Amino acid sequence: MKTLVKLAAPLTLAAALAPVPAAAAWRLVEAGDTRKVARSDLRVTAPEDWNRATERPTSRSEVWTQDGIALSELSFFAKIKDGETLFKRNQRKRNPLPEFDKDMLPTDLVEWYEDTANIVLGGSLFEIVEVTPATLGGHPGVHFRYSYTGGDNVARLGEARAAIIDEKLYLISFEAPRLHYFDRYITGVRAMMDSARFE
Repeated sequence: MKTLVKLAAPLTLAAALAPVPAAAAWRLVEAGDTRKVARSDLRVTAPEDWNRATERPTSRSEVWTQDGIALSELSFFAKIKDGETLFKRNQRKRNPLPEFDKDMLPTDLVEWYEDTANIVLGGSLFEIVEVTPATLGGHPGVHFRYSYTGGDNVARLGEARAAIIDEKLYLISFEAPRLHYFDRYITGVRAMMDSARFE
């Protein structure tokens, strides 16, 4: 059974605006477990052990990790409504985050995520490197891959899958350092994305 030994500092995209609280406890999600995520009916099956934060960054999200947030971060977002932002609006006037639009096309979702990331990362080079059609829980959506180097000067890769279902956004994203950690976990993450379903 895998347990979380150490938590690295939250220097990733999702942690930048919506960090997991420092006092968060971690619960083991064992390989083969199927569970609902982000307080929704979206279920995923973990192909290997993961650690789930008991505190949520926002009411519509949930974070899992293998080795600590800065080394492997799997984020689930569910039921994001029209006019809402992906993360909390910490700087509404100076740097407002783009709002989700229920009428977005799959390609619009990718651009919206990129715009959000550029604001959150504050000038770091964020680049979408691949976009493909995909499904999430049997619904048409988009799968995209991105790269960036954050304030800690660590080059990271990420992949996300998103779909608009009943006018609400559902999104799963994973990111990790380009060296070692991304390749170590991405096959299992893709399998988890493929396993997603609604019940």
